[in-house]
Amino acid sequence: MNGSFKKIANGLRTNILCKRGIYCSVLLMLFIYTFLPFFVSNTLHAREGKGIIILNSDMSIYKYSLAQSELKSKITNLKGEIDLGSKWIDEKKIKKTIFEINPDVIYCIGSKAYQMAYKLAGEKNIVFSLVINWRRHPINKSTYGVSNELLQGIQLMMYRYFFQDLSKIGILYSDTYNKEWFDDAVESAKDVGISIIGKSISKPEKINSALNKLLPKVDALWLIPDPIVISDIESVNKLFIQCQAAGKPIYTYEKAFADLGATLIMSADITTTIRQSAGMVSSIIEGRKIEEKVQNPAGSYIILNMKKVEEYGLNLNIDALDSVNEIVR
Repeated sequence: MNGSFKKIANGLRTNILCKRGIYCSVLLMLFIYTFLPFFVSNTLHAREGKGIIILNSDMSIYKYSLAQSELKSKITNLKGEIDLGSKWIDEKKIKKTIFEINPDVIYCIGSKAYQMAYKLAGEKNIVFSLVINWRRHPINKSTYGVSNELLQGIQLMMYRYFFQDLSKIGILYSDTYNKEWFDDAVESAKDVGISIIGKSISKPEKINSALNKLLPKVDALWLIPDPIVISDIESVNKLFIQCQAAGKPIYTYEKAFADLGATLIMSADITTTIRQSAGMVSSIIEGRKIEEKVQNPAGSYIILNMKKVEEYGLNLNIDALDSVNEIVR
């Protein structure tokens, strides 16, 4: 458990307004998230003479390995694969490999891979996926990708659909990385009858005192990918323990947090994300214009921890179970 989370941590540094209206919106978004992936091409071919390099942050991490396998089934003319999971990374060798292959596209899986490509690849086209909080990374005119985070409005609507009695959500965040994201979330929450109460922190040492002030005011905590809030395994363990002691469920974005006691997890579906980004690769190689350079994920993966639902005595909307991909019992 700690090993899986540590790798993730290291990769970082809702009364309803109108129930019928919300339910219709939820059903519409469920339809889109269910059927949109089927309109994405299954196999994307590069034209002869074009090359692609895959740069993977760490192949030993299951989701990164899954992403690479899925990508390889969607593209052709793969010229090279580089795994950055080793403790010893020879940047000169990687730069030489990129120079010698001279690919049209460098496909990056994870934040570490993107940072490396941006540093070494100059003006070459970069397509990324599974990059947590991509807005904190530098980008240029040759950068494309699919966000690892679902839109705030979608997540809040689904949260409200699952737990209709919970209307106040707390968020810990840092102004440096997520001020704009937080402001957008506050506005989106109003549309589904949720009140978001936030607490900004500047360093991990402030988490405990911030939670002491925040938790009495909210029904649940929304744990977001903020490198100040999620800085190391010890800090996150303490956060979960503090929330459990206060009887506050945690809603978050990453499957590994289920082991720590998260109640609801909603993330981008990896397979669909790879299909989207592979489509970008194809467009770049074939010279087609990409209107939206960084796209929102078209599919979701939802995990519900029934043990925590029962422990906290939450009123779960049974109809919402149809949208759950995985249940923890």
